[in-house]
Amino acid sequence: MDRDLLKKVMVAVIFLVGLGYVGNVYLLGPKKRRLSALDKGIVSVSRKIEKCNEALKREDALKREVAELEKKFEEIKSVLPTEEEIPGLIRQVSKLGYYNRVSYTLFKPGKEKVISDKGYAALGINLEFQASYPQLVSIIRGISAMERVVKPVAMKVVCVQKRGVLENPSLKVKCTLETYRYVPSTQGKDKHGRKRER
Repeated sequence: MDRDLLKKVMVAVIFLVGLGYVGNVYLLGPKKRRLSALDKGIVSVSRKIEKCNEALKREDALKREVAELEKKFEEIKSVLPTEEEIPGLIRQVSKLGYYNRVSYTLFKPGKEKVISDKGYAALGINLEFQASYPQLVSIIRGISAMERVVKPVAMKVVCVQKRGVLENPSLKVKCTLETYRYVPSTQGKDKHGRKRER
């Protein structure tokens, strides 16, 4: 074979190999990388679509749960007194002593404490009185039967026994009652209760 022909064939082969290399590196390489990135993107988007489909399936269940919670919240609010009802509740507790022929030696409504982060205000009523056991039970039963929530949170009962009297001894009672009022959250509102602009 001729040397010139051999050189030409070698140069042609080298040229073709170089051309293939350059084409692979500069033309096909970016396309392969782009295809690989697209494949990863497709996998990522597919996972997000699956998660969204799962979330959509749970949406109805979550809506039902929210509706149930809102219903329970309204039920709870319905047994809590409003600010206007607080004086009437205090009078009802006072009348329980009168109806049971018990004189309160101490009847002291406290100041209302607002716990705004939990959405309610608590009002304590301190009572001290002497009563028989049936009178005490009747007063407690009357408190538990009130339309609005009023509950004993502390109670101390001491027997005050009179000489020679064993039946139905007198009891000295110190009791703290509490009632609660719903306080709407003020987060995101100005001092007039309007929503703040963001």
